[in-house]
Amino acid sequence: MAKIMDPLDKTICDRKSIPQANGAQKAEHSIMLTIIGGNETDFGRHFILEKKQTVLGRGKTVDITILDGKISKVHCEISVIRSSNGIEQIGIRDLDSTNGTYVNGKSVSQGTLKAGDKIQAGDTVLQLSYSDEIEKEYHAKLFNFAARDALTGLYNKRFIFNELENYSRIARRSGRALSIIMIDIDDFKQINDRFGHQSGDEYLKHLAELITHSLRDQDIAGRIGGEEFLIILPETAIDGAFQLAVRIRKNVEDFVLHHQNHKIQTTISAGVCQFENKIENFKEFLDIADQALYEAKRSEKNKVMQALLSGMA
Repeated sequence: MAKIMDPLDKTICDRKSIPQANGAQKAEHSIMLTIIGGNETDFGRHFILEKKQTVLGRGKTVDITILDGKISKVHCEISVIRSSNGIEQIGIRDLDSTNGTYVNGKSVSQGTLKAGDKIQAGDTVLQLSYSDEIEKEYHAKLFNFAARDALTGLYNKRFIFNELENYSRIARRSGRALSIIMIDIDDFKQINDRFGHQSGDEYLKHLAELITHSLRDQDIAGRIGGEEFLIILPETAIDGAFQLAVRIRKNVEDFVLHHQNHKIQTTISAGVCQFENKIENFKEFLDIADQALYEAKRSEKNKVMQALLSGMA
């Protein structure tokens, strides 16, 4: 009788070169800041310091934006001096922040950093490290696993709701415009029933791409239900949000998915709302947008409805 070989009995020879992470600060290694404390949905977010000076803060003009209410708009600066031999020195400077900058628990106005140091700004703690390509890929995958919807690649419900809560606080404090769009696929159940769940999943993926391609860099999109999506639009008033929602609605209406010899086409409905101070919290903000979405679906579907605090428009 022929002997059946276990494929795991034999070692596969594959001689690859793996970057060695020794104590030397090699030129090919990047400097990375990883959030290890503070807002739990930010855990694992990492930032590669590629510039000579990197400014961290809450504002939209800085290099690293962290939505922490105790971080100043322009909070601190991290500088990197490099040479052909690698990284010579990393410095940190507080930029007259309201609550100060701390390194390993001590307040600093200016100082130097080394691998392993913990920087605190507001409630957020970041750790400095050197990383190679393998480590950078690992951290990126780790964060995406926690924050992204596995099917569509958009942010998941937990992450985007937390972002909306943070942006709502900033809008209340600063008076800056903030709008949201809630989207629901019309008659999505019919797609699943007629063509199968695999086709339904493919449609969700392509819809997510249509949404993503319509957004600016600062906009945030997430999947918050089976066929329901949320878009956060910082620095955007209701008119701009409404125009974007109409554009997305039209793009979806024109889109045809060819999958497994089927042509799948449907529409979306959307509710649009702008934040106002009379809105108590982000949950009420969502409820108002959801009510506008409900009215859009109730009236005729394939429609965008604008929410006003005094009613619908």
